Amino acid sequence: MALVNLLIVLSVLIVATLWKRFSRREQIPKGLKKLPGPKGWPILGSVPEIPEALGWIKFSDWAKEYGPIYQCNLAGTNHVWISTDQIAHDLLSKKAAIYSDRPHIPALIDDNRTSAQYLPLLSKNEGWTRQRKFASNIMRHAERLSFSHYPELEAIRMCVELMIEPEHYNHALESFIARVTSRLAWGHSEASDELKQRARELLIGVSPTGALGNKLPPIMALPDWLSTAKAWERRRGKTERAFFNIMQNDVRLDMNEKRAAPSWMKFFFEHSAATGFTGDLEGAYAVGMHGIAGALTIAAPMQAFCLAMCHYPQYLGQLQEELDRVCGERMPTLGDKPNLPFLRAIIREVIRWRPPVPTGIPHYLIQDDVYNGYHIPKGSVMHPLEWAISRDPQQYPDPETFNPLRWLEPEYPTYREPLTQYPTILNMTQFGYGRRTCQGQTVTEADLLVGIGSIAWLFNISKNAQAPLKSEPELPPTPLRSNNKASISYEELITGLSTRSNDDEEDEYVARMPCTFPPPTEDELHEQYFKDLKKQQDAEEEKTQKTREEDPTLHFSTLLIAKPLPFKFSLTVRSRSRAENVMGEFIQKKAEGEFGPSRQYWGPAQGAGKEIGWGKV
Repeated sequence: MALVNLLIVLSVLIVATLWKRFSRREQIPKGLKKLPGPKGWPILGSVPEIPEALGWIKFSDWAKEYGPIYQCNLAGTNHVWISTDQIAHDLLSKKAAIYSDRPHIPALIDDNRTSAQYLPLLSKNEGWTRQRKFASNIMRHAERLSFSHYPELEAIRMCVELMIEPEHYNHALESFIARVTSRLAWGHSEASDELKQRARELLIGVSPTGALGNKLPPIMALPDWLSTAKAWERRRGKTERAFFNIMQNDVRLDMNEKRAAPSWMKFFFEHSAATGFTGDLEGAYAVGMHGIAGALTIAAPMQAFCLAMCHYPQYLGQLQEELDRVCGERMPTLGDKPNLPFLRAIIREVIRWRPPVPTGIPHYLIQDDVYNGYHIPKGSVMHPLEWAISRDPQQYPDPETFNPLRWLEPEYPTYREPLTQYPTILNMTQFGYGRRTCQGQTVTEADLLVGIGSIAWLFNISKNAQAPLKSEPELPPTPLRSNNKASISYEELITGLSTRSNDDEEDEYVARMPCTFPPPTEDELHEQYFKDLKKQQDAEEEKTQKTREEDPTLHFSTLLIAKPLPFKFSLTVRSRSRAENVMGEFIQKKAEGEFGPSRQYWGPAQGAGKEIGWGKV
């Protein structure tokens, strides 16, 4: 009986939610056009057409079909996808006053838009304003006090872990980032494992393909005992708050005992009155969220670097030559940055080639808008589609190929001087647009330069013979299909004029038809044209799908932050003397107390069965 009641309640909630969404009729003002896009299904919209894995490629394919800005209905919400940097700037930067809010994330119990818990997910309000100012201040403070020695210190431990257990490279890379971020946030690294877990759980909570509450929002209206997804989220939230409070109190104690290392939390206590925060809890979240944000994203490009070097090994040799010339027998440091343009090019190209947030972080439109004759309705979720933006063939010739030389040789449109400064990842599109630009760019740059540089300085990377990878190192993966028959070209969007119609294509098709007697009727020609067109499109789609299945560089996680799935490859030390030097530094720093063990916060089994602790991920 309880199950029947649950199903009835759930059904009513679902129907009510969908009816509320679909009862709104989109009104297109006179003289404006509706954005193109897939028609979709009743109620669900285009949801059934989007694959669980590599969904961003489907959105990119639609951009090739419908044009550089299009819309689609996803379960009653209008989503607008932007596939060029120019349009993203025109809307999200130049019109930031109406495009800077964030959409509601149903799976979070506390409203992400107003709770002041998650700065990147806050809508534009007073909490967002004061926390953004605080973020700017702590980043400048970190740069001024040379917090860059944190990644240089943790790179030693990372290299030792890679030497001892190279097969656990994912753990080593993610721990490197978590330890650096933990030091930045609270002054010490012992919270790194907990920080990784907090990041994993929050990522599930905010990802469209993660928590069930994002796929089926009505379940979040049910009581906890009827909704395991809601109960899981409530426990996650309680554990996160407890963790942030513990870390804040630890720094307070360190400061009282005059032994606090430089950190963002220490800065908060020293300037708490100037922040305008509502209390210490907001400060705990402001610092903790920056810790989680760093732990979430920065490891992904490091993992993608290993993937790229397995399939484009010619660039690893060039990178190692530069590192050997500049650094010699010592590990690279952030101070080497001006003299390492090839390393910076590798990092920039890794992020372009396999962006860690391929769908972009969504914006939310707070009022109706017009773009070149097209109506964009209020309440639209706006996506700067990074996968497509980073594959603009005009800006990035041969975009599917990993090629760091595009940043270093004058014949490429991406080349900039001086090479002591460029290439740089600062202000690249992956960090966002307008008022939602990521403020942790300098931290990301320092982590990647020192982390990736240290790996290439010490190790050779090559594909393992037993790895499930098929293409040879010298053969780049087959490029993805390019459909140039977009219904709106970029030029058409700018001018508002169409230069080609479907009738033109059909006329060309008729002209190519072989002569027959008696000649086919106009209706027969029309019907045959569309049959052949559908057959051609199906063949192209099948070919594209096969290419993706065979491309070993496209095996990625399905959550909002896309990370390469673990794969087998060979990681071998280049120089015994370097390995011994790194091990010696590790032993010395460990004796000084720098590399202590990770701390457990919730007791045995990480709090299994208790009110707070690790959730299932």
